[in-house]
Amino acid sequence: MEKSRLLVTIRLNSFVHRVDDKQRLIQLASDLKCQLKRIRRSRNWTLIGNPQSLTRFALESDVGWIAVAVDKVLAEYKSPIQQVLEQNPDITVAELMHESGCSLVEARKAIDEFEGL
Repeated sequence: MEKSRLLVTIRLNSFVHRVDDKQRLIQLASDLKCQLKRIRRSRNWTLIGNPQSLTRFALESDVGWIAVAVDKVLAEYKSPIQQVLEQNPDITVAELMHESGCSLVEARKAIDEFEGL
């Protein structure tokens, strides 16, 4: 997994009843450094991973409803860096690093993207 420590959780309702090969998807998730696990004793499962891994899982799983669920959640997803920048557009690089826990390179890149450079 890349240095990203940002994990996104996606709820997959009635997972076992809607897929043909549960074990293949569990193995695929593991190979892509995602977690696919059951929510307590319910029929619902969660898919956890960084945005890049989740996108790859959606593409490689060949299960349409999972791809739709991943796309829906990632369309609304904003990283902690983006959230801090939206709350305080005039923030300094040092303050951004402190508040979001990102590196210097990530902070500079995020500010440039935010300002449209």
